[in-house]
Amino acid sequence: MESTLVDKRVFTPQAWNELKQDLSLSRRQADVVEQLLQGHSDKQIARELQMSVPTVRTHLCRLFSRFGVEDRCELIVHVYARSREKCVACGCPRAQ
Repeated sequence: MESTLVDKRVFTPQAWNELKQDLSLSRRQADVVEQLLQGHSDKQIARELQMSVPTVRTHLCRLFSRFGVEDRCELIVHVYARSREKCVACGCPRAQ
Protein backbone atom coordinates (compact mmCIF):
# COMPACT_ATOMS: atom_id res chain seq x y z
CA MET A 1 0.00 0.00 0.00
CA GLU A 2 1.40 3.39 -0.98
CA SER A 3 1.81 5.98 1.75
CA THR A 4 0.59 9.47 0.91
CA LEU A 5 1.93 12.67 2.39
CA VAL A 6 -0.84 14.55 4.15
CA ASP A 7 -0.52 18.32 4.13
CA LYS A 8 -1.21 19.34 7.72
CA ARG A 9 -0.65 23.05 7.25
CA VAL A 10 -3.27 25.11 9.03
CA PHE A 11 -2.69 28.32 7.10
CA THR A 12 -1.91 28.98 3.46
CA PRO A 13 1.73 29.91 2.88
CA GLN A 14 0.77 33.56 2.31
CA ALA A 15 -1.45 33.72 5.41
CA TRP A 16 1.26 32.04 7.49
CA ASN A 17 3.92 34.52 6.27
CA GLU A 18 1.67 37.44 7.19
CA LEU A 19 0.86 35.94 10.58
CA LYS A 20 4.54 35.26 11.33
CA GLN A 21 5.29 38.91 10.62
CA ASP A 22 2.32 40.09 12.68
CA LEU A 23 3.49 37.97 15.62
CA SER A 24 7.12 39.05 15.05
CA LEU A 25 8.36 35.46 15.13
CA SER A 26 11.94 34.60 14.31
CA ARG A 27 12.43 31.93 11.66
CA ARG A 28 13.05 29.19 14.26
CA GLN A 29 10.18 30.32 16.48
CA ALA A 30 7.91 30.22 13.43
CA ASP A 31 9.15 26.72 12.60
CA VAL A 32 8.40 25.54 16.15
CA VAL A 33 4.94 27.15 16.17
CA GLU A 34 4.13 25.67 12.77
CA GLN A 35 5.05 22.20 14.02
CA LEU A 36 3.03 22.81 17.18
CA LEU A 37 -0.01 23.76 15.11
CA GLN A 38 0.31 20.43 13.33
CA GLY A 39 -0.06 18.66 16.68
CA HIS A 40 3.54 17.54 17.08
CA SER A 41 5.13 16.75 20.44
CA ASP A 42 8.37 18.36 21.60
CA LYS A 43 10.24 15.23 20.54
CA GLN A 44 8.64 15.23 17.08
CA ILE A 45 9.37 18.95 16.65
CA ALA A 46 12.99 18.41 17.65
CA ARG A 47 13.39 15.56 15.19
CA GLU A 48 11.68 17.45 12.35
CA LEU A 49 13.67 20.65 12.90
CA GLN A 50 16.92 18.88 13.75
CA MET A 51 17.31 20.47 17.17
CA SER A 52 17.39 19.13 20.70
CA VAL A 53 14.26 18.73 22.82
CA PRO A 54 15.62 21.27 25.36
CA THR A 55 16.03 23.79 22.53
CA VAL A 56 12.40 23.24 21.47
CA ARG A 57 11.31 23.77 25.07
CA THR A 58 13.41 26.93 25.33
CA HIS A 59 11.70 28.35 22.23
CA LEU A 60 8.29 27.41 23.66
CA CYS A 61 9.01 28.91 27.09
CA ARG A 62 10.15 32.17 25.50
CA LEU A 63 7.01 32.26 23.36
CA PHE A 64 4.80 31.55 26.41
CA SER A 65 6.43 34.43 28.28
CA ARG A 66 6.28 36.80 25.33
CA PHE A 67 2.60 36.26 24.62
CA GLY A 68 1.53 35.90 28.26
CA VAL A 69 0.31 32.33 27.92
CA GLU A 70 0.85 29.38 30.24
CA ASP A 71 1.16 26.40 27.91
CA ARG A 72 1.16 25.11 24.35
CA CYS A 73 -2.65 25.02 24.17
CA GLU A 74 -2.91 28.69 25.10
CA LEU A 75 -0.19 29.50 22.57
CA ILE A 76 -2.19 27.77 19.83
CA VAL A 77 -5.33 29.66 20.85
CA HIS A 78 -3.36 32.91 20.82
CA VAL A 79 -2.09 32.26 17.28
CA TYR A 80 -5.60 31.45 16.04
CA ALA A 81 -7.01 34.53 17.81
CA ARG A 82 -4.44 36.79 16.11
CA SER A 83 -5.27 35.19 12.78
CA ARG A 84 -8.96 35.81 13.34
CA GLU A 85 -8.30 39.44 14.35
CA LYS A 86 -6.46 39.97 11.05
CA CYS A 87 -9.33 38.33 9.18
CA VAL A 88 -11.93 40.55 10.84
CA ALA A 89 -9.81 43.66 10.24
CA CYS A 90 -9.59 43.04 6.51
CA GLY A 91 -13.26 42.06 6.16
CA CYS A 92 -12.60 38.42 5.32
CA PRO A 93 -15.92 36.60 4.80
CA ARG A 94 -14.65 33.60 6.81
CA ALA A 95 -14.51 35.81 9.93
CA GLN A 96 -18.27 36.32 9.99
